[in-house]
Amino acid sequence: MRAKSILLIAVLAAIVAACATAPAPPPVVEPQGDTRFLIDPRIGFDQPANPNFETAWRYFLAGNDAEAEKHIAKMPGYAPASLLNAAIAIRAGHLDEASAIVAQLPSWTASNVYAAEIALARGDVRGAYRLYQQIANAPEISATRMADIRKRLYDELVAADSIASLREALQLEPTATAARMLLVQKLLATKNYDEARRELDPILNTGEVDRADVQESLAEIDVGRGRYQEAIVRYDRLARRTNDPRYLQRLNVIKDQFAAANMPPQVQHALETDVITRADFAVLLYWKVASIRFAQNVGAPPIAVDLDSDVVGREEMIRAIALGIFPVDPVMRRASPNMMLTAMATARAASRTLALRGAPCTREAGNDPLKVLAACGINDPTVGTTPDAPVTGRFASAMADQIDKALR
Repeated sequence: MRAKSILLIAVLAAIVAACATAPAPPPVVEPQGDTRFLIDPRIGFDQPANPNFETAWRYFLAGNDAEAEKHIAKMPGYAPASLLNAAIAIRAGHLDEASAIVAQLPSWTASNVYAAEIALARGDVRGAYRLYQQIANAPEISATRMADIRKRLYDELVAADSIASLREALQLEPTATAARMLLVQKLLATKNYDEARRELDPILNTGEVDRADVQESLAEIDVGRGRYQEAIVRYDRLARRTNDPRYLQRLNVIKDQFAAANMPPQVQHALETDVITRADFAVLLYWKVASIRFAQNVGAPPIAVDLDSDVVGREEMIRAIALGIFPVDPVMRRASPNMMLTAMATARAASRTLALRGAPCTREAGNDPLKVLAACGINDPTVGTTPDAPVTGRFASAMADQIDKALR
């Protein structure tokens, strides 16, 4: 009897000792930071659970990776245990190791989430979003993560600031007006007016249709389609509503474009040329300067043998010769309508026009053409370049507008 009691006491002591050396696993804790997106590896795994896994998982959640790994070692061949090893590697920043583990595992919900988290940790936001999109029956925490990744990807695409990236951003957030307007502006800059109009369509049926940038874009689309009158109406409304000088300046430019569009083709040719000729400048002066176009008692021009009927701007050139703006060579009898006007020659022609038509501002300026231009508020074509540099049609057109103003 005594022996049995001693044996019982020994067994009880052994049991107590065993309990003392095998501490209970830590309680379940709520993970923090990015660890909370590393979902339980058992989620979506359709095979029986291993009884040792819960202890390993709790140690991982408690941040005790060493104890977690001891219990993982007791579960060879159990896929969720291997995935828990990947979780430990992800949290430690050992992404190559984690990726190698996941690549060897079958596909289930948790393993797919881990693959997406590895992509995100590597900075591949697009890849992470694509992987999350492919996960079926993801838990709520993964849906939260996917929404965050979508926002990050959207921000990256908008920051890239290209037509392609903005299109992709709008696929993620179709109601994002700011990104849509950026895309519209880029399409307008590349003269893709029809595409810009299509991108505006989702806004036009909302309360944001009256936004200034929306109306400005619609006006620019009208200009691109040659609908100048509609654009003028929109910009006039914008200029009155906002008092923004930009809109008034653009309105005046469009009015000029509208006027030019309704003028003879030689005017448009003169406007668009990068190197004006005598005939181009004569055309601009005739159609933009009232004192030239409606001059009275104009004498007969001297004969010029090179003013054939096929010369572009022939009639305007004849008027400029008759008014004395351009001379005819007395020996060769040539007016040279196609001769390039250098910056200095353009200044002389403009100065001569002002003097011949009686501009008051020329009285105190003497004979120096550049002083005449300065006195009359005319752009100097030699500024910022050389006297023999060419002059563009746009610059010469602006000079003609200023000459008309000085003569009124």
